[in-house]
Amino acid sequence: MDIITWMKKNSRAFRHAGSFLEYADKADSLLLCGEFAASLAPFYRSIGFSGPIYSYEGKDSYERSLMAVEMESVSKIEGPFSIISAPLYIQSLGTRELTSFLFDAYYALEDGGLLYISFPDAISPNVKDKELVDSFYSDGKVYMKYYSLFDVLQSVEAIGFSIQDIEMDEVDFHDRLISVALKKGGITPSCC
Repeated sequence: MDIITWMKKNSRAFRHAGSFLEYADKADSLLLCGEFAASLAPFYRSIGFSGPIYSYEGKDSYERSLMAVEMESVSKIEGPFSIISAPLYIQSLGTRELTSFLFDAYYALEDGGLLYISFPDAISPNVKDKELVDSFYSDGKVYMKYYSLFDVLQSVEAIGFSIQDIEMDEVDFHDRLISVALKKGGITPSCC
């Protein structure tokens, strides 16, 4: 099954991808991180986002031909952006990669900027870095790391994000999907 077919079948998993925009102070520019986010570009246009849309593929590439909306691809997460959207992205990152992504996102956002993430919740933290598992959106296998909600919230708060909203949904492909809207405040990350 291709990614667009899977997304249509599992649209419930993306229902908060647009509603979180209500927490944005402004919506001047949008960075979409990962294959699911980039595929949502037409959705963001349909709900009225009129600013420039950028995509960040990360280390793994995806089918750019799926995109019906023109957007510029970036090789690094560097801003300023008013919004970064990364649905179903962080589970593809190992612990060190996740930490780097969160710091990069924090620094790439304008003050008051918004980071949206969603991920399958782990009942208990996955102590392995990433493991090869059956993909929930294709017939193949992918590397995934399952994070617990507690660990993610602890990490984002330590970096300096404030939590705006948390949603939990039961989904067919996993027990529970977590969606989190985070805002960059005037707080300096604890590392600096």
